[in-house]
Amino acid sequence: MTTRLRIARIVSDREVAITGGKDSDIKPGDILLILGRPIQIEDPDTGESLGEIVTNKAVVRVYDVQDRFCLARTFRQRKVNVGGSGMGGSGLAKFFEPPKYETRTETLQRNPQAGMTIEEDDAIVQVGDVVEKFEGNVEDIPTTSVWR
Repeated sequence: MTTRLRIARIVSDREVAITGGKDSDIKPGDILLILGRPIQIEDPDTGESLGEIVTNKAVVRVYDVQDRFCLARTFRQRKVNVGGSGMGGSGLAKFFEPPKYETRTETLQRNPQAGMTIEEDDAIVQVGDVVEKFEGNVEDIPTTSVWR
């Protein structure tokens, strides 16, 4: 990909507008990684830079493409135990309750109790974050996003 894509707007707790659309060869169904800022790794003895790492904040799938921007949303899901643990947990009552699993969708917000529209301060991603096209198994990509 030759065009550098960035977050243009946080639309909701699962959706973002991204710079680049048809003019950047973006298509519905494309998978995009929202990247964190590079973290410099230095040798603790010499202070010499050893390189940098970049974390993945979130993974989104494009669902609408305009000429110069696109809309994408989180889509990965996983089962989360919201019931008993059978292992002790936070109280004796939880110990005896059976596990109860719900399917949760990855979100872009820091506080999973908040509503659907979120302020930029509540979002894991920020306007201006770098976005890259991704090809591969999206289930194996670690992210800092929240499962709600």
